[in-house]
Amino acid sequence: MNLFFGIICMSIMAFSGLSLANAGQSGYDESHTKNRFQRESDKQMDAKRKVVFHLDWDQEERLLMALENTKNLFKAISPQQCAVCVVANGKAVNLFRQDRAGKYAADMEELHKQGVCFKACRNALAKNNVERKDLLGVCEVVPAGILELIDLQRDGFAYIKP
Repeated sequence: MNLFFGIICMSIMAFSGLSLANAGQSGYDESHTKNRFQRESDKQMDAKRKVVFHLDWDQEERLLMALENTKNLFKAISPQQCAVCVVANGKAVNLFRQDRAGKYAADMEELHKQGVCFKACRNALAKNNVERKDLLGVCEVVPAGILELIDLQRDGFAYIKP
């Protein structure tokens, strides 16, 4: 019975975004970004077509493919008719660093203006010693990349792994 109760408690914590290990230790002040990103999130939930690109390896060609796929999508339908997110976790958070994004930073900025969101996993940032200030300004930090992927798919986003 105690094992069952423990599993239930852990499940509730996982789905609510709580963690005993990380409680109150995020290390990031996200209060200034929540309002801006909340507006984008509201638009995404109303979109007819939704897609999330998942990046988990520090491989530029995968990010470039996600960006090209997004541009091609916008050639077929307008950005207002769809919602696109690019979620980076694991070593892929390094792709969102200002000092690494040289040749594709302008594409990310332009796509962001068209409504594409770029999300970096806070856990992966900490593990890879990347601070919020090191990221491109278009990037939102989310508590856990895996939870973000689960939530987006639950909300109807198609999962694409370039």
